[in-house]
Amino acid sequence: MISEEPYLLDPSELRIVLVGRGKNRITSVRKILLGSSEENEKCSSGTKKCQRKEVKIGQQNVVIVETDLCNLERVSGEEEKEEVLSHAAPGPHVFLFVLSCKDRFTTPEQNAVEMFKETFSKNVTLYTMVLFTGGEELEGTIEEFVGESELKSFVDDCKGNCHVIKNNDESPSQRTELLQHINNMVQKNGEKFYTKEMLQEAEKEGKGWGVRRKVAFCVGASALGGATLGGTAFPMLKVPFAAAIGVPVGAVAGGLLGGAGILAVAHIKAKLHRAQQTNTSP
Repeated sequence: MISEEPYLLDPSELRIVLVGRGKNRITSVRKILLGSSEENEKCSSGTKKCQRKEVKIGQQNVVIVETDLCNLERVSGEEEKEEVLSHAAPGPHVFLFVLSCKDRFTTPEQNAVEMFKETFSKNVTLYTMVLFTGGEELEGTIEEFVGESELKSFVDDCKGNCHVIKNNDESPSQRTELLQHINNMVQKNGEKFYTKEMLQEAEKEGKGWGVRRKVAFCVGASALGGATLGGTAFPMLKVPFAAAIGVPVGAVAGGLLGGAGILAVAHIKAKLHRAQQTNTSP
């Protein structure tokens, strides 16, 4: 057991999920959190893509779920999300999104952030801390490193919660400072944690967003078709400015019809789904 650190009293269990690109970065964070005792390495379970480890620090049981989600070149599947949340049940207090002070926030990292938010919803950033490794090579402050880039936007989404660790520092004080910062964040969140219900709600919102995107696409396509038809048909009426009038009138009419069609289909699908649920319910 790691020596007691008196500030770690509440909550009695702290659940942390590690995400981000770069397996080495995540491994270095896990080693800092777990320490070097053989006892810690025995407390593990899971698959290659998701590992759960536990360690007792003072009066607090710390659960670390190490994932490979954002290293995948696709949005995570249902089974992968379920596995992460089951290992961190009843839910993680914090997602540590691991980046490096040595690297620029390039397109792959930006894509990983978007994948993370798409997987767990944009609200997940309320429970996320951006953790930078390689602090020994940081020149200036972390605020200067973040600057006014897309990276700053992500940190701002996380309510400014970010922390820096040094890869060459194996002292217990580094773990202490990180856990202190995480616990302070948890307290500011009212000791709430990310739940499975939040994920389900996010998935519902995602489906709604999918319908809205289909409507927007169909409206645009139908409007273009309507504009073409209007611009062709109206001149046949032989009235002044017929083409100028026909294009916008056709676009509006086509857009309305296209959008109405998509919404009607979505409404019918939802109605059929509710009917199926009623028929299958006991």
